[in-house]
Amino acid sequence: MPLTIPSWVPPNVKFEIDDATLRWTWDNNTFDFIHIRYLFGAIKDWTSLFKEAYRCCAPDGWIQSAEADVHIRSDDGTTDDLDCLKLWAKLFTEGGAALGSPFFVQEGDLQEKGIQAAGFTDIKSIEYKFPIGGWARDPELRSVGNYVKATLENDLEGYTLLLWKTILQWPEDEYQVFLMEMRKFLRNKKVHAYMTVRYVYARKAEAS
Repeated sequence: MPLTIPSWVPPNVKFEIDDATLRWTWDNNTFDFIHIRYLFGAIKDWTSLFKEAYRCCAPDGWIQSAEADVHIRSDDGTTDDLDCLKLWAKLFTEGGAALGSPFFVQEGDLQEKGIQAAGFTDIKSIEYKFPIGGWARDPELRSVGNYVKATLENDLEGYTLLLWKTILQWPEDEYQVFLMEMRKFLRNKKVHAYMTVRYVYARKAEAS
């Protein structure tokens, strides 16, 4: 895997490539703060992941886990009849099942359950909606939505190609139709779609 490092980084920052699903290479009680983000679809055993985080977290240190929900939805029903979104959900549901690594982390409360099982305390969870497209009235959310739309539209194949063609081996001609319908949805200003991201915080109790 190529590692792209910025030309300038703070003196207390370094980059390492490792496999987070194996035993972590750091000693016990190394970090005061551990941030884990966007590993949906990559983790088979969330409890084991958080147990390693607990081992490497210093007493009275904190963990923060942030995971997006792959579901695309709306509060006003404007996404309900879109076949491409039903296929989007099916792709990630069946793809995650085939991989043994779920994409829908929020549905099973995998963050909270894994963090609690690892031994952390003072667990708090908060969810944020982020719109897809510039439909939100709030200027800041509208800006966020435009970035989310651009990201999804530019990276559609990056998100879906492996699952569709390699893991599930669905028909290639149908894939091009799916991409076309997804882009049409993303450009439709009448659809008030959003996704959610859940942040879970917890603390490792001080040693008695």
